[in-house]
Amino acid sequence: MSRGDQTRDGNSRKMNKRAAKHSECKVRNFLKALPISDGAVAVRVMSHADAEAYASGTDDALVRRFAHLPLEKYTPQVVHNLIQGAMADGLRDGTLAVLTISDASSNSFLGSLVFFDVTSDDAEIGYWVAPEHRGRRVSGRALMLAMEIGRKLGLKKLRARTVQNNPASGKVLLGVGFEQVGNPLPQVAPSGKTEMSVNYLVEL
Repeated sequence: MSRGDQTRDGNSRKMNKRAAKHSECKVRNFLKALPISDGAVAVRVMSHADAEAYASGTDDALVRRFAHLPLEKYTPQVVHNLIQGAMADGLRDGTLAVLTISDASSNSFLGSLVFFDVTSDDAEIGYWVAPEHRGRRVSGRALMLAMEIGRKLGLKKLRARTVQNNPASGKVLLGVGFEQVGNPLPQVAPSGKTEMSVNYLVEL
């Protein structure tokens, strides 16, 4: 086999692996795992009623600094468009789930939980809590529910990242069973920016 043939064959194998991986991701039906609640906090599909609270939450300085959101500015209309566009598409094909963390009693919006980079075995998660709801252990409860969602989906692991100068988030992750993996290293965040990131992993 020539080097060119080897290259083409290697590329073909890589493409086939990626296609197979994506195909497996499609069977992840988040809707079957939702909603889920621990009695105080719930995780559910994001609705149009959440748009204003979501947009408001993204204006918070800590959310802007540490949530690494893909867009610079979220308005209620932008959120409405995402809910019926990219978010709906992600839920449909099992590759992205932008979910709402809500109060289990009132159903009111508390924050956001996201599953992304979904593979056949694991997924990365990210989260943020609106400033007026911090200090109520919402983050830890939501992460525990995320782990239960992962189990229902048949995932074996969940991954998470924080930036090096966000020890509070790392403490929450460690508190619910995640373990730090390796040392901080520069990585591209969902926002597109390169940050010194700390990686975490939990076995489900």
